Amino acid sequence: MLKEVLLIFLSLCGFGISFHIWRKIHIQKKKLKCIIGDGGCNAVVKSKYGHLFGIDNTILGMLYYLFIFAVGLIYFIFPQITFLNYFILGEKITTGFAAGMSVLLTFIQFGILKQYCEYCTFANITNVLIFLVVMIL
Repeated sequence: MLKEVLLIFLSLCGFGISFHIWRKIHIQKKKLKCIIGDGGCNAVVKSKYGHLFGIDNTILGMLYYLFIFAVGLIYFIFPQITFLNYFILGEKITTGFAAGMSVLLTFIQFGILKQYCEYCTFANITNVLIFLVVMIL
């Protein structure tokens, strides 16, 4: 039950972060301002690395967090699904890819762009935590 609760909680946190960035940039058409720091959030989100496969990272993030939320609910409602090897393998591959991309984007943020966006960093940490939950619990 801990795994399900953590997946649902982390997916809601991640979705909230991604939705906030998306709403600020695409709906309100405002500059994304960092809570702390010198304003690197807008530079990071608007950089050429803010898209993957031609899709805005915030959209991909929201879709990913909806998927993780659904997985958490499925585990909660149908605990017997944990016996389906393909389901478990798909979950591990998906969360592993997301965690790997998050680590890469964090390196790009700090190493290439030399900017800091706490929203992006928290979303990336959330993705790694989701992966750890899937692998450990």
